[in-house]
Amino acid sequence: MKKIQNLKYIIRNSRGQIVLILVLVTIVGLTVGLSLISRTVTDVRISSQIEQSGRAFSAAEAGIETALRGSYTGAPSSANFTVSNATVSYTTEILGLSSGVLMLPLTEVGNTQTVWLVNHNTDGSLNETVSYSADDSFDICFGKDNITKPAIIVSLIYKEGAVYKVAKGAYDADSTGTRGNNFYTVPDVDIDLSGPYCNGKFPYKVTLIPTLDPPHGSGPPNGFGITGTLLALRIQPRYINTPIGVKPYNTGFFPDQGKTITSIGKTETGIVRKIKVVQGFTAMPTLLDFGLFVETND
Repeated sequence: MKKIQNLKYIIRNSRGQIVLILVLVTIVGLTVGLSLISRTVTDVRISSQIEQSGRAFSAAEAGIETALRGSYTGAPSSANFTVSNATVSYTTEILGLSSGVLMLPLTEVGNTQTVWLVNHNTDGSLNETVSYSADDSFDICFGKDNITKPAIIVSLIYKEGAVYKVAKGAYDADSTGTRGNNFYTVPDVDIDLSGPYCNGKFPYKVTLIPTLDPPHGSGPPNGFGITGTLLALRIQPRYINTPIGVKPYNTGFFPDQGKTITSIGKTETGIVRKIKVVQGFTAMPTLLDFGLFVETND
């Protein structure tokens, strides 16, 4: 009888512990379940955002492609349309046509940047009736800082009568002469090294007036001794990659250099993606800067 009473006492005292264990197991189960649900919801939300982001980006690309297919008009334009449950809005702006500095991107050694000195027709061909004056100066600014010392090779493409010609100049920011390249350097005072120049963005500058004779030690501005219609300016870095800026004379401006396209894609959930593309005119490949052309009567 005493054993039965002891057993009842043990069972009665164990009930509280069993309830506590059940509560703990329930809490652990709920925690794990809620964690799994939260993880699943997060994964679904991330997947949805990735899908929506891709849709917005694709819509922005569609705007870029539409703008690139459009013909050159020489004037800003804009358009809006819908594609794949997303809205697209793109605008085009004229590159150039400004008295400010024409900013060119960081250019690698061996590559070439082209600045057009003549207008273009709507089909992209040259309009040689409107050109930057050969009597006006322009500044070519380059370099990232006062420590690196890039050099630049400048090719000026122009037309005298019915003959197309090219004049070249080379300018080195390194005044030590240790490179032995015979580029124009500080003793000739052909390059300005006491920048910043071109709105305070570049440490080095070369000033050119195409009709002036080459200085060969007489000091800036530099020239090529040419007359005729200016067509294009080709600038190629040497030794060190460098950004480039070209500034027209006083209130003058360079002809249209192409267009900048900005396209925005937006989904129904409000996800937005933006793409910006610069479309320039067709230019000669860099390889031709190293060629020598001889006119023959054959």
